[in-house]
Amino acid sequence: MGANTAEAAVPDTIQELTNRLTASYANLLTAATVQGVVQDCYQPLSNARIPNYVPILVEHSSRTKLRQLTRRSDPTILLHEHSDGMRSHSIARVYRRVRVALARSA
Repeated sequence: MGANTAEAAVPDTIQELTNRLTASYANLLTAATVQGVVQDCYQPLSNARIPNYVPILVEHSSRTKLRQLTRRSDPTILLHEHSDGMRSHSIARVYRRVRVALARSA
């Protein structure tokens, strides 16, 4: 019973973490970028047998990757804008660019 309760609570905790990090990085990164980083960090741990520490591990890893992203000379390079102000990227494309940027910096 306790294991099922903890497993059910992890996605809510991860969503709360995503909301907190989105607010923290609102001036620097898009919500989709933050969500992609959090999901990327959560995915390998999503099936953990003991999920108690998963949220804190995801938070630590996510914050590290987000700090690396914001240390770039121009973090907005991930977002290309047309003259009409419409973003010309999809979430998947931004996510790929984030992963490439993180892989290069590692």
